[in-house]
Amino acid sequence: MSTKKHSVVILGAGFGGIAAARTIAAAHRDGVQVTVIDRSSVHVFTPLLYEAASGFVEHENLGTAKLLHTGVTVDCASLFSQWGVDFVHDHVVGIDWERREVQLGVMSPVRFDDLIVALGAEVNYFGIEGMKEHALILKTVHDADRVRQRVHDMLHMKEMGKRETLNIVIGGGGATGIELACELTMLLRKHMVKGHLKVGDFHITVVEASPRVLGAMGAELSDFARERLMRLGVHLHLDSAVKKVALGHVTIVPRACKPGETTDQLLCDFQKEGEKVLDADLVLWCGGIRGSSSLEALGLSLDARGFRVEVGPTLEAPNKQNVYVIGDSALLIDPSTKQPVPWLAQAAIAMGETSGKSVLSRVSGGDAVAFRFPKFPAVVPLGGKYAVATAFGRKFKGSVAWFLHEAATLMYFLGILPPWTAVRLWWRGTVLYTRND
Repeated sequence: MSTKKHSVVILGAGFGGIAAARTIAAAHRDGVQVTVIDRSSVHVFTPLLYEAASGFVEHENLGTAKLLHTGVTVDCASLFSQWGVDFVHDHVVGIDWERREVQLGVMSPVRFDDLIVALGAEVNYFGIEGMKEHALILKTVHDADRVRQRVHDMLHMKEMGKRETLNIVIGGGGATGIELACELTMLLRKHMVKGHLKVGDFHITVVEASPRVLGAMGAELSDFARERLMRLGVHLHLDSAVKKVALGHVTIVPRACKPGETTDQLLCDFQKEGEKVLDADLVLWCGGIRGSSSLEALGLSLDARGFRVEVGPTLEAPNKQNVYVIGDSALLIDPSTKQPVPWLAQAAIAMGETSGKSVLSRVSGGDAVAFRFPKFPAVVPLGGKYAVATAFGRKFKGSVAWFLHEAATLMYFLGILPPWTAVRLWWRGTVLYTRND
């Protein structure tokens, strides 16, 4: 009698990968072994990365970055070991489909019977001239470190009299861009309280190519966010697009008109000039993401844009047996809205749970499980104890939405960690990151 275990391999230790591993492991199915592979040794709670990038620490030192990481990272080896799941810290270089093996950069290939691809997303620069070379992004803790270090360097140069003002330009008025704009303003205001800056010493500008910030959250919450930004002193350029980024400045232009639109309908405030040049000591690009470029090396069929794997309700990869693609790696169309499932952590978690259930069902001789297309809550912090949120079929704003944000963060950590560890991690982050308030 063979003792060979049914091998389930999960590529990626993000929200979707963790949800899939937890779902399968919770079934305690004998003869099934789960292995998660990721190039990072830590799971990053990306919704709080903006906090690690903008957190105020009174005395900067070599331990500052490590301190700020403690509220957003979880060690992968410890996380998965509690469920009896193996973790491999390595990067995927390809897949041998005949042998059904994942090929790794350093370690030996890993055999699989079922494969779940959850490789996440990466930044899309849309071919904007100079953007990749001159802008900073926010996808990893190391990105957060670079943002904070750049701000710290700018403040030091200001203190030394080598810079008159600090000019920060953020491309993209979605969740990440707005979170950063608000928290960086709070950070610099904290430096004003400490006497390091005065009124007029810094300018933060958001460039958004649509007529609204946080457009996906509806007009009411979008307007609340815009008013909050204006009260904080953040400058907004709506219906405007970044044309070019160079050292020290950004060139923006009115966005292209949609069919049936005319230029006089745009909210862009420099249409007559045709373009505008903004001083920029720091450029942050939050204007778009795409599926991981690693997908191209796996031999999977990508969508027409070449960014993601188009899947159906069971999340199965086309023409591949027992292979599921989830999270930001998957392009799944909601039949009711005719729109792709959004790039949200909650969506990745739901997909991970669905793929895990499919694996368990198939092992038992059943069929794959279909994704249910739930309504996803969303919350966007706006600096201090302010936020906007949609949840339970309602809209929330202000301190109530901020409370929902904190509750959602705690609930996530409770879902993947032992209770005391989860509460300690959440509380440590809450105390650390509210120093700007």
